[in-house]
Amino acid sequence: MYESKTYQVITEKCVGCRICAKNCPTDAIAINDKKATIGELCVGCGVCFKLCKPAAIEVTQASPEAVVCETCPIHCSIPPMRLGACQRYQNVNGRLERTEPYNIVDPATISIDPSTKLPTFPLMLGFGAGSNLYSADVPAKVISSAVIDGVEVVSCVTETVLSFNGARVKVDTDEFLGDNGTPVRREGIIVGYINTAEYGSQMIYIGGSHLNTSPGGHMVMRTTCDLLNKKAVTLRTESVKELVLQHGKPPIIDGVQAERMRIGCGTVGATTFTLERWGEQIVDEVITIDYDITSKMTAHTTAGLRYGYKDSGITPVGTYSSPGRYFGIPGSGWGGSNVMEARDAIKSIDKNVAWPGLRLVITEPTAVRAVYFELNENLEPVEKPLPPKVAKVIQYIRDNCEPCNCHVSVVAGFGGGIRDVISRERSCNVNEALRAGKIRYTINGQPVHIFPGGGITAEAWVEHMPEGAFAWVPTPASVCPMEVTMTKETYKEIGGYMEAIRPIEEIMKNNKCKIVKVERPKTISS
Repeated sequence: MYESKTYQVITEKCVGCRICAKNCPTDAIAINDKKATIGELCVGCGVCFKLCKPAAIEVTQASPEAVVCETCPIHCSIPPMRLGACQRYQNVNGRLERTEPYNIVDPATISIDPSTKLPTFPLMLGFGAGSNLYSADVPAKVISSAVIDGVEVVSCVTETVLSFNGARVKVDTDEFLGDNGTPVRREGIIVGYINTAEYGSQMIYIGGSHLNTSPGGHMVMRTTCDLLNKKAVTLRTESVKELVLQHGKPPIIDGVQAERMRIGCGTVGATTFTLERWGEQIVDEVITIDYDITSKMTAHTTAGLRYGYKDSGITPVGTYSSPGRYFGIPGSGWGGSNVMEARDAIKSIDKNVAWPGLRLVITEPTAVRAVYFELNENLEPVEKPLPPKVAKVIQYIRDNCEPCNCHVSVVAGFGGGIRDVISRERSCNVNEALRAGKIRYTINGQPVHIFPGGGITAEAWVEHMPEGAFAWVPTPASVCPMEVTMTKETYKEIGGYMEAIRPIEEIMKNNKCKIVKVERPKTISS
């Protein structure tokens, strides 16, 4: 049905820009003497053809032994024993085989959840099931069935090809990565944006439909999949020249590995140093510098004002919010603010209120940095070593801070074509059953958060997902394993492909399979 093809370089047009070599998913392109050459690893995916500005790439006939892949719109021509662009299908003796076997979820771990009346896990994972082009009357790649606790259940699984997806990265650090909306780049290509600063974390979104389909879409997809597959990725923002992110690892920001995530905002400093906590007043004032809430202990509602502290006359930098609370300015300094030195945290000292010998601590919510001052006779701050009792409190704050880490989630929009492989009657049948609690969506076996409203947009944490579960194809688009599980009765109600159902025992008997255990994420409440 689809024509076999490969590509070759028109040497006289090639300018040696290397864009083709950088983006080739099979490493088929080499640069010699500032000219590109395409070797035998080419599978005809066309990335080079689409990206070549001098039009120095042309299509040619592939080897007659190459097999055309029909699982995504690229239709790679895969030579014998080679892998396609997505690295998931191999030409074995003239037949394409999925390199990953079917992932069958350990039956001993599956039961019916009494609250939802649905299985706790899908019968098998989308990972390894393979992809299929969406069209009329085309069911999901595999539709398996089994009886669980006396209930007939069905899992529709496939490795969906998506343009509407991305990776959300929660970076646990106060370090300034950029203002909201700041572009995030990889090798000069915009692959995402800084979203917001949350409580002790910076949020970054990589991908999304607009970037996925942009001229840099291939780099966007590669970056998204690298992150989802828990690989280290080096990025850049306007504020950070080198930002290394990897799921489960601390972020590395311009060569420095972030250590601690804040225990709270600046208020922590105000309340932690109080007399009531330690039994004696070891300092007279504490300023906790924070890009969010900078605090002044003696004037703070829950510290100085509550316990009747004497005002120090010292005013911190920032915009006044409420007693003892000031809004900071984001930056690369203390507490993620623009304060670069401890002294710069002091906006003014009222000499009619302050007194010689006043003991002042300036720190940040993580207490990674802390400086102790005493005012001299001229009411000027003089830095001195941290007294042992002050050092004890600083260490107490540090010990209560969690380690910095990166956490990656996949975000996917499952469109009409994907819903059509579940219901042949109408896409909205799937939505309605999902809203009624009759369907359980999972990604690689992991529970998803379904965003409110129309459509089906889901998000899931990658922590317990299999290595290499995500891939990308040169449309560009990503490959996201998905499972939709329900009772057989519900599947019939929504207009499912009843004739395509295969008992899990039959699938295991006739296909290359492996048994996998699926872990559920542990929440802080559990």
